[in-house]
Amino acid sequence: MSKNKFPLVVKRGNVRVKIYNTPSNGCDAFTVAYYFAGKRQRKSFAKLQLARQEAELVANRICAGELEVLKLTSADRTAYVRSLAMLQQAGTPLEMAVMQFTEAMKLLGSTSLLEAAKFYLRHHPRHLPARTVAEVVEEMTAAKEAEGLSEAHVRDMRGRLRKFAQKFQCPIAMVLGPEMQAYILGLKGGGRTKNNVRKHLKNLFHFAQRRGYLPKGLSEADELTRVKEAAKPISLYQPEEMAKLLRHAPEDMVPFLAIGAFAGLRHAEILRLDWGEIDLAGRLIEVKATKAKTASRRLVPMAENLYQWLASRQQESGRVMAVEQVSDKLRRLAGQKAVGLKWKRNALRHSFISYRVAETQNVAQVALEAGNSPKVIFSNYRELVKPAAAGKWFAIRPEEKCLEQEAGSRVPANVIAMPKVA
Repeated sequence: MSKNKFPLVVKRGNVRVKIYNTPSNGCDAFTVAYYFAGKRQRKSFAKLQLARQEAELVANRICAGELEVLKLTSADRTAYVRSLAMLQQAGTPLEMAVMQFTEAMKLLGSTSLLEAAKFYLRHHPRHLPARTVAEVVEEMTAAKEAEGLSEAHVRDMRGRLRKFAQKFQCPIAMVLGPEMQAYILGLKGGGRTKNNVRKHLKNLFHFAQRRGYLPKGLSEADELTRVKEAAKPISLYQPEEMAKLLRHAPEDMVPFLAIGAFAGLRHAEILRLDWGEIDLAGRLIEVKATKAKTASRRLVPMAENLYQWLASRQQESGRVMAVEQVSDKLRRLAGQKAVGLKWKRNALRHSFISYRVAETQNVAQVALEAGNSPKVIFSNYRELVKPAAAGKWFAIRPEEKCLEQEAGSRVPANVIAMPKVA
């Protein structure tokens, strides 16, 4: 057996690491023992040389740490002990806590970590009702129907959002902005279609916030960027074309055509319009906030020719347009052999704005009447038609007397008196 006297002691400064001879089952064994962080550490080796190497390595490491500790003041040592005691509650080692704090402060700058944590909890509560995307979609569409939005608008919204819900079958709180942006960009169709989906998604997330399913503040949908839209030509009707449509229109569809062409109300706004909201005496049409696309009330002045179209058809109450499947009937009207036109979507409103801008030369005024922004009016409708054409447009009126009547025959009330073409 070795002549060494055990326990052997390896010294480094104030550090002592001991090596014990601990034979087992007739075989040599050596145990390195030392204290670290207040606890006794033990490690066994079959050869003394290996035990010595381990003891020297441990002694060097502990000594290096002790030298740093020796530099601490009394106050520093007290703070160190208190820090360890506080960290015991969190179960986080001191080194890990310091590392996390340092990295957080690099990101926060002058903002305290505590304030950042409070801000996070205000906007990301730990206990939010769990709702899937599909559940929120159905809740919102039901709410919009109850608010009285047009059937066409709700149908479009429901269709687009249900497709989104099929793609994201998860709680709405788990849907992230980059995922939604990728979804939008991957949709078929042009920029207008994709931007419509973007608008519906923003409304969906804001609805979820109001219901308490998402934290307040900026939602994931608020960061979605608009897709560039290709410019499309504005579809208009010429005065002669509008005259044909009115001349051959069924009596119950004349108010719809006249209000669209000479007051510029949107298709859906006319369908919601009540006769009680048409003030013939004051020559005004009231578009209530609940019936306007922009949810803002506006008063639209009534042109003289529009007054003439509506005066003989005024009713005390009820919807101005009671006809169902309006779009299909308008397409059939335009396609009649006697008319020979193609029904152009939104062309009544586009025509009104264009001719009205040419007539007034006042973009701000027309924007107010049409319920649109001056920027859109200026960029899309300015200088599309000439003032002379505007004069013809607002001169389209019903004629109560004509040669046929003078001969004793009866003619419909919607016979058109067109201005003479120079």
